[in-house]
Amino acid sequence: MLQSSKLLTTFAVLLSALFLLVPVLASSSSEEQTLLLKERIHPRAGVKPRVLITELGKAGWSYKTTPCDPSVLGSDEACYDYSIPAEGNTDYPWGHPMITYAVDGSPWGAHLSGPYPDGVSYVLTWFTGAATVSPNVSLPSDADLKKIPALAKLTWQKGSTVSTKTFSGSTIKYLRNYSDPEPQNMQYNYLSPYIHHVVLKNLVPNTNYSYILSSTDGSFVFSTSSANTNYSVSSAPNNSTPITRSINQYWFKTLPRKKTYPFRVGVVGDVGQTLNSTDTRNHLFNNNPQVILFVGDNSYADDYSADSPDDLTWDASNQNRWDSYAVLWEKMFSRVPLLNLVGNHDVEDYGVGAVINYTTTTFSYPQNYPFQAYSARYPVPGLYGDFGDINQNLYYSTIVGGMIKVIAMNNYVPFHPGSPQYNWAMKEFATYDRQKTPWLIVMYHSATYHTYYTHYKEMECFRSIWEPTFYKYRVDFVLNGHVHAYERTHPVYNYQPDICAPMYITIGDGGNVEGPYRDFVDQVNKYDSQNRTFCALLNYHGVGPNAMADSNPSGWGPSYQRIAFPPNCTTLTWQAASSVKGGPVLVPRIVNTTTGTAYLTSDNSTTTTLDNSTTLGFCQSSQPVWSAYRDPSFGHSIFEFLSDTEVRFWWYKNVGEGQQEVADSVLLQRSTACRLVSHSRRGRRGRALSSHELHARD
Repeated sequence: MLQSSKLLTTFAVLLSALFLLVPVLASSSSEEQTLLLKERIHPRAGVKPRVLITELGKAGWSYKTTPCDPSVLGSDEACYDYSIPAEGNTDYPWGHPMITYAVDGSPWGAHLSGPYPDGVSYVLTWFTGAATVSPNVSLPSDADLKKIPALAKLTWQKGSTVSTKTFSGSTIKYLRNYSDPEPQNMQYNYLSPYIHHVVLKNLVPNTNYSYILSSTDGSFVFSTSSANTNYSVSSAPNNSTPITRSINQYWFKTLPRKKTYPFRVGVVGDVGQTLNSTDTRNHLFNNNPQVILFVGDNSYADDYSADSPDDLTWDASNQNRWDSYAVLWEKMFSRVPLLNLVGNHDVEDYGVGAVINYTTTTFSYPQNYPFQAYSARYPVPGLYGDFGDINQNLYYSTIVGGMIKVIAMNNYVPFHPGSPQYNWAMKEFATYDRQKTPWLIVMYHSATYHTYYTHYKEMECFRSIWEPTFYKYRVDFVLNGHVHAYERTHPVYNYQPDICAPMYITIGDGGNVEGPYRDFVDQVNKYDSQNRTFCALLNYHGVGPNAMADSNPSGWGPSYQRIAFPPNCTTLTWQAASSVKGGPVLVPRIVNTTTGTAYLTSDNSTTTTLDNSTTLGFCQSSQPVWSAYRDPSFGHSIFEFLSDTEVRFWWYKNVGEGQQEVADSVLLQRSTACRLVSHSRRGRRGRALSSHELHARD
């Protein structure tokens, strides 16, 4: 039983301070350790009390774990062995009708991005012509590109009045010149089709628009684009035959500028261009989102060799796969406004000599051009010119429906204090007014809170810098992808349930060619000869968490994930036991509660408690109390905002044969109190505890 005593309180305060500091303190001097402890004992100092989210109904403060389904992957062994590919999870082969496009100059691959921060402007993007792949290809001159029209004719009706207006824009191309480390790829240099961008300024809010797009010669010609009709996605048997009609007409509905409830927001990420991607697209479309928040990783073109859009070798990038992706997702993105962001598969720094590090903050062709295809094809809201400029497409913010501020960050360019992104984001947070815009959403690609074996705790550096800011400025939801599975947390701060904190949603389960992630870190690998958990199997280049913390505390995670991390940014943390089912921590680390010194332990050892010490864990032995729902399946999510204080959230799971089901659903409401919530080992709601008590109890 918990005893109120000065000793226990002191112990708990120190323990809470250690959560983020274990690896740092292990290599610090005694004087440095004392200073660090003083600075971190009260991580929320100076933050005003606030109210945020409480969970209502049957799903409120509950826990659910769904294991890998062998029938989805093809075998039980595939659920435990990542070298076995998921059965049937392949991209459409090049030339398949679902991903082909017209090369006669008519428009294809149309998509609508926005809204802009003014709430009434959007940008239309589409393609004409075909790409050129050749060792001897060059960019056309600016003068020649200006001769290629970019025209969008919009029609709308208010009352009995029908109005038409033609908007003009600009046309660009981009060139990917392969240079290293495989010079043979130079014969596959890629010149994009014409990419047309037209900003639609000052549209009427909450209004249906139809639109037609110009061809390469500027005419509004007939087309066989599969998005250009009033189609029903279910009318295409097995999603194998595109629906066509020879009329070049699209349509969409603008968002309200002033708060109008209910308001539906779709969330999806890591989609690619497989049959599973098509299922996700169709399900999302049928669930009627008014806008789509996309958490990165679009085409997966970088999984392909430069020499063939069917050669899945992960050694360069085949830009043709960006074109086929635009075709496949046109049915959705030409109809519903899209807010996109950069994922690791959109960086494409391989083969072109690109450099990204914690000091590089500007990029341009031909000197240094990662993010090239993404920037040319998916302009961020607020851009009125210089389309294709990488530097203007790295991060952004906007207002959605007059009720949601979205801050889209980029964890693949510098984000530390003093960097341009940091300064920009802090200004965005500081100027946010909840009285005008009641909901605040942050999204970036890599998942911060999740319990899957793949990419586990790869974002601890980013979290150490940004989590206090998210807490301070009342972020409601943090949306991530990267992990090809679904997980929703309870509101969480520093690995503790806390209704003053954001709810984190990992939704990187759109259906891409790499397949679903399969295992949780607390799960035993039954095919392992030593019967170890996946947590015990975690390592990078053969080095486990404890050894990494002692030798290179900034080295956890793959190199591409750490490209923008600042020096000496800690990438490993340990926490006290706090699993739903109870039990000891996994991959333990003994920490002196007075000095913060970590005693050396092997990654799989059982530990003996020493004087003035506690044992923390790299993982929990079952689902952590901060994790609400986790399922390694494909799907998408829908928010339905009901008022300034209430929102309904659903996760829709792909269940095969083109079907979906609501697997996770929760009603969220702003609370009138702000406190930590403890839970019994059975996962039921318990009494409110202070952070120190929760640490001491656990």
